[in-house]
Amino acid sequence: MHTNEFQKRGLPHSHILTWVAHNNPEFLTPLSGIDSVISAEIPDKNIDPLGHALVEEFMIHGPCGKYNPNSPCMKDGFCTKRYPKLFREETIIDEDGFTIYRRRDNGRTITKNGITLDNRWVVPHNLFLLKKYNAHINVEACNTYNLNKYLFKYVMKGPDCARHSLYATSPGDSSAGDTDHPENNDGIDEIEEYIKSRYLSACEAAWRLLGYEIHEKTPAVERLYVHLPGMNILTCHEEEDLQDILDNPDSQISMLTQWFVTNQNNSDARTLTYCEFPSKWTWNLDSKSWTRRK
Repeated sequence: MHTNEFQKRGLPHSHILTWVAHNNPEFLTPLSGIDSVISAEIPDKNIDPLGHALVEEFMIHGPCGKYNPNSPCMKDGFCTKRYPKLFREETIIDEDGFTIYRRRDNGRTITKNGITLDNRWVVPHNLFLLKKYNAHINVEACNTYNLNKYLFKYVMKGPDCARHSLYATSPGDSSAGDTDHPENNDGIDEIEEYIKSRYLSACEAAWRLLGYEIHEKTPAVERLYVHLPGMNILTCHEEEDLQDILDNPDSQISMLTQWFVTNQNNSDARTLTYCEFPSKWTWNLDSKSWTRRK
């Protein structure tokens, strides 16, 4: 899945999540799989001159810290991205699930702004993508549920917004400036507030006018509902008679109930769990039944 983010300056950039198949031979072990895809080191200039040049141009952080205290990444005297990193002979995954990449002290250096930098300043990347697109592409390994949840939230966080309100108050009113005051919450329209307060850059405006995609998920994801008997979700028009809806036998049919029916009628379907079921069967909304994938 991916989404395109538009900031207050420059061109848009994409946040992309990619899942790797379990049977990929390069990922027999997590750490060897990470090293085969992600590098946080400077390529050998004699063996891979193109890779060396691209890492030098796009994938070196800073310099910051004592070399440049005014760098945008600096806060309270420290780099918010925690550069320079430490030298490390092998990739590890720490107790919080974060990947700490291999950064060997092999003597390879790059000079940037007159400062000599080594592997401790390299942003994790994939050499294939770097050579294909000639651009800054930060590639990271995600290993735990918590990180996946954070990335989903980050990918879907939307544009920057700012909102402020002015309220007339009487002298001595202690509720002045209190956004939780009952009078301040009447008639709030969150959608309208979002539209009025979001920052829409020229890049994003052009992107939307041209009808380009903002985000995409492949394959599409659909929720498999689980419910108790007779407690499935129904969608109906507000003018429909509720008793007629309840009397309709189709009102009791759901993905879950038809999964049981399909299991009763097809022995091979019983080898799949409910979560695995859509890999071989597809839900037909019109007929409210599961049909085999072709």
